[in-house]
Amino acid sequence: MEVKTVKHLLTKYKTMRKVIFLLIILSLTTLSFGQPRHITVKLHSVIGYGQNEEFAKKAATALEQVLNSDEFRTRMLAMTYLRTNGLTNQQLYDKIMTAHEEQGDGGQDGVVDLRVRTLRIDGNESKWKDNCEIGSHSGTIGIDGNGDGVTAICPQRLTLWVSENNVAELSGHYAHEYMHILGFGHSKFLGTQAWREKTFVYKIGNLVSELVEKQMKANK
Repeated sequence: MEVKTVKHLLTKYKTMRKVIFLLIILSLTTLSFGQPRHITVKLHSVIGYGQNEEFAKKAATALEQVLNSDEFRTRMLAMTYLRTNGLTNQQLYDKIMTAHEEQGDGGQDGVVDLRVRTLRIDGNESKWKDNCEIGSHSGTIGIDGNGDGVTAICPQRLTLWVSENNVAELSGHYAHEYMHILGFGHSKFLGTQAWREKTFVYKIGNLVSELVEKQMKANK
């Protein structure tokens, strides 16, 4: 083989290596910055919902669709919050999409592991009965399970939302309580409801409800 031919092949090989290297760097950069990731919502258990389990599944599906939407990402990154545990908006978004639960049994990262039930207001959780009444002063909708990673809803609220076919509110409730499971709170000494509604937990729940409702109207 002639010397010129060998040199030509070597030059061509080096050029191809550079191109491949640049393509790899470009791919990694694209994956790392500015690209929304995909997340799955898995409903592991539904306890106390009776005939309303399908309603829970609809809410979980709607939650997954919204979390993966461009509009959720854009709106969430543009909002301001209280009680963020010192995280930036990008870090908050990344935490949601990583879905590493800090309470309960957890599960696989990248999967929102939902475990839901109704509050046992006629049993050992009777202390919540008055608070759960529709129109009560506290306006309790549910609790995050006191650290066990299970989202509990007032049965009266579930019945109301089922009667209204209000999937959006249930999806927002799941999102709100899931933010607790990710380690965020909204408690503050002498904090008012108006103050709580400015917190990360509340605003994400409300945003999810709004976007699910918008999505459902668009699909009609």
